[in-house]
Amino acid sequence: FGIEVANNVKHALMLDRLNGDKLWQDSIDKELDSLNSHKTFREVTDEDDLSECTKIPYHMVFDVKFDFRRKARLVLQGNCIGPPKEDICSGVVNMDSVRLAFTIAAMNNLNACAADISTAFLYGKAREKVCIMAGKEFGDLEGKPLIVDKSCYGLKTSAAAFHAHCSEKIRKMGFQPSRMDPDLYIRKA
Repeated sequence: FGIEVANNVKHALMLDRLNGDKLWQDSIDKELDSLNSHKTFREVTDEDDLSECTKIPYHMVFDVKFDFRRKARLVLQGNCIGPPKEDICSGVVNMDSVRLAFTIAAMNNLNACAADISTAFLYGKAREKVCIMAGKEFGDLEGKPLIVDKSCYGLKTSAAAFHAHCSEKIRKMGFQPSRMDPDLYIRKA
């Protein structure tokens, strides 16, 4: 779109100064507000044993949306952690199942709806025991270790943690996995 995309936080803030705006800073603030509202990180307490946590780096990934909004996403470098002991896979509904479900809905004059879950991974509980060292973008917390409580972009088990969380919520609404596709949920109504 002719907009220079930031490589890191320092570069993003420099671009804001050059452009005389705060578009990149606002995108960083929005991402951190989302992380904070989901309680993704927490400060270390006296009960915490940091020797149980693996300290991993993180970085911000920047992008420009189609409506020219700036987007910042904090991504943990989960590749610095050894292989997980539990499942890291997340089920995905088969496209044939989706097509069949829409066909059945149309044949029965049913309404169909879809949704997008903002910051989806932040709803699951982190399975890895990891911490980060807060950078400049964390404001007053800069230089402090933060424990990762919620699954976050970049962790190996984040997709599986979100899938488990989403499955639990859908089941509580009375839906059950179909026999033909365990990621296609149905309920009789």
